[in-house]
Amino acid sequence: MKKVARSFAVFIFVIAVSVFPLNTASAQLGWYVGVFGGYTFSPDASLRYSDYNYYYYDYKYDVNVQETWVFGVKFGITPPVLKYFSFEFEFSHLNPDIDRTTLPRGGTVEGDVKFNNFMFNAIAKYPQGKIHPYIGAGLGFSSFDLSLSSTSATRSFSNDDTVFAWQILLGVEIDLTNNLSMDIGYRYFAAEANDDNDHDYYYEYYGTQIDYKTSMVTLGLKYRF
Repeated sequence: MKKVARSFAVFIFVIAVSVFPLNTASAQLGWYVGVFGGYTFSPDASLRYSDYNYYYYDYKYDVNVQETWVFGVKFGITPPVLKYFSFEFEFSHLNPDIDRTTLPRGGTVEGDVKFNNFMFNAIAKYPQGKIHPYIGAGLGFSSFDLSLSSTSATRSFSNDDTVFAWQILLGVEIDLTNNLSMDIGYRYFAAEANDDNDHDYYYEYYGTQIDYKTSMVTLGLKYRF
């Protein structure tokens, strides 16, 4: 599936450059909206299970997480006085499965996790011409919903939480018309589990957190007002 996504991105890029002339006028300033989709590759995840209620332990396990599709929307602006920069708010969703993983202390765990990501991105790009290389970074938070079944505990359990998230973006934006452009990009995304080492264990506390990191290839469309 990774090879299919990469080949598709290259195919779209070649078609766009071939069909649309390089001297097409560009409206790179002002407000815009966009949609995008993509596919993850080389994902990495770990579960952290803590129980300070009846027991006192804190375990962290690497788990096998599958690649998955990602979908998103964004809304942003390129200020006329800062034509080399764009600022945008972005929402994205992905739902990777967690394959059955054998735990070091015995038993297995499997399930899935849904991520709803809310990010603020700052992007620097070359504004002239038809093709605009860019690089950027984003900060925000990810709301996850984790569902697992464990043979070691012979039960299913779930947890939801909101954690810190960040990402690095790079790619190229290609003008299709005066107001419409196509975006082909790569991003590295990370949602990091909360650090609960400083809790007061005299109060009831237990839960499962997840660290998730992945690379993505994305393809999107952007419309400027």
